[in-house]
Amino acid sequence: MSKNLENNLILKINVSRSLAAILLLAHLGAMILVAVAPLMWSLRLSVWVLLVGSLYRSVRLHALRCSPDAVEEIEIDTERELSVRLGGSTAWRNGRLVASFVHPWIMLLSLRLDDRKWPVNVVVAADAVEPEAFRRWRVALKLHAVVG
Repeated sequence: MSKNLENNLILKINVSRSLAAILLLAHLGAMILVAVAPLMWSLRLSVWVLLVGSLYRSVRLHALRCSPDAVEEIEIDTERELSVRLGGSTAWRNGRLVASFVHPWIMLLSLRLDDRKWPVNVVVAADAVEPEAFRRWRVALKLHAVVG
């Protein structure tokens, strides 16, 4: 990371109850749609099992942050160098920001880590971070100050 640490943007991501509720509602809605669709019972049951697995994984990864692949902390400096700390680890991994979507209540980030083949996607709800840090990240991403 840069030697000028006061200019770095640091985002510590915590548990988001609103995101957990949204994910639960979306998955339950999909289960209801599958229930009313004219499908064979075996296919319907298979889709329900997949939806339960998807709910479990997405809530652990994005809302509760208890998965080993969950991003717990992101730091980016003025030179666009990015460091990420994944769940339960003290090691920082280097990478870069590939894409982002910014909304007043949520940020969606796609990160390319140096030691991974596929990008890491991060969902950051406003209730999971400090308000000032969320505001600073939103402004920087909207102004494309950190996207390479």
